[in-house]
Amino acid sequence: MAIARVRPTLAASVVTVGVLALAACGSSSSPSSSSSSPVLLGLIGPLTGARADVGQGMVTGAKVALDVINADGGVLGGKVTLDVQDDAADPGDAVPAAQKEIQSDGVVGIVGPTSLTDSVVLPLAVKANIPNLMWGGGAAFDAIPNSQFFRMSPSDTEQADAMTVYAHSKGYTKVALAIGNQSADQSLVPGIVASAAKLGITITNQVTIAVGSTSFRSEIQQLFSQQPQAILAQFDIPSAGVLFGELKQEGLLGTPWIASNLWFASEFLSSVSNPIAAGPIYIANSGTENQGYPGFLTNLTKYTGATQPSNGETYMYDAVNVWALGAQEAGTTSSPGIEQGILKVANGPGTQCFDYTTCLGLLKAGKQINYEGAASSVDFDQHHNVYGPFDILHYNTDGTSTSVDVLTPQQIQQALAAG
Repeated sequence: MAIARVRPTLAASVVTVGVLALAACGSSSSPSSSSSSPVLLGLIGPLTGARADVGQGMVTGAKVALDVINADGGVLGGKVTLDVQDDAADPGDAVPAAQKEIQSDGVVGIVGPTSLTDSVVLPLAVKANIPNLMWGGGAAFDAIPNSQFFRMSPSDTEQADAMTVYAHSKGYTKVALAIGNQSADQSLVPGIVASAAKLGITITNQVTIAVGSTSFRSEIQQLFSQQPQAILAQFDIPSAGVLFGELKQEGLLGTPWIASNLWFASEFLSSVSNPIAAGPIYIANSGTENQGYPGFLTNLTKYTGATQPSNGETYMYDAVNVWALGAQEAGTTSSPGIEQGILKVANGPGTQCFDYTTCLGLLKAGKQINYEGAASSVDFDQHHNVYGPFDILHYNTDGTSTSVDVLTPQQIQQALAAG
């Protein structure tokens, strides 16, 4: 996932160091919701700056979930209000945003932010003893040692593996890389390089795609100089519009592209045009064919009129749903009960359910549940990470998408082990 404006002075190691330092001292607890108390849930995301589209998608996904939750009586009898703060995809802006939500507004949990700013938000959430349900793939979050942390999307490590394994499954032995100049894009590279080596795939060239560039003709020349069979890519959507426009002019649209989930967004269609998007472009996206996705899409269309999700919507939809169901299961929005409730409704064992209303009905009937989300199965491992499966998506000329293949975590692991 590519998001702009990260200050290079804030290293990814802040995540582990900060959380370890605070894990033992997070002693204040958030208030429980009573039958008449309103509930304030925080959301932090990039509402301004180069990745404002991502933040808006996050807000929309959260609100779509909350519309259903509040229509079903809210959480523990209290209506849930979303407290939205802008981090501009910048850790320097994320700190005051989180401080306002936690210290001034008194939120009982935070959904978001992305992996580019959660390195500074998570320690604050830990200190306040509230859950943080993050969206983002940064590998620095693969083994966070804290019960309050939940990652709603697969790691960049698994994203890179899925892209490379799909390339291998198509028989490609020579690929080029087109990777954005943001740290969230570059974090995919080590995983792609490692999995390509295991699978016997040669990387012919690695080209950097800089945000804001008005032409990529020299980059295109480098990409195609050694005639790769396919191009693996992650870079921002506006740059994709420029680059694919130039590929069209040069008659180079025939080479397949295998991209990350960043391009599974309505904005990608409007940027590159439907006919180009419907060419040989394949997107490794987690969870689109999960059984929770149709219900999400129905609600999205009902509340917004959109028929295709934007970046961040499915992940924040799942985050809000699993938080709310966890609170209903635990009977509290306070730690440690809320975290235990989230794990219980997400991981089961229990009856599988795919939308909030059905899941809530099962809980009220005294049954255990296993919530299956729109973006993933929402099954958390020991470090509260989720995994695939990955759907390989292809756009149609009418703007809809079709899953042309599915890679389960087991298939990815087996392919890499056999390589």
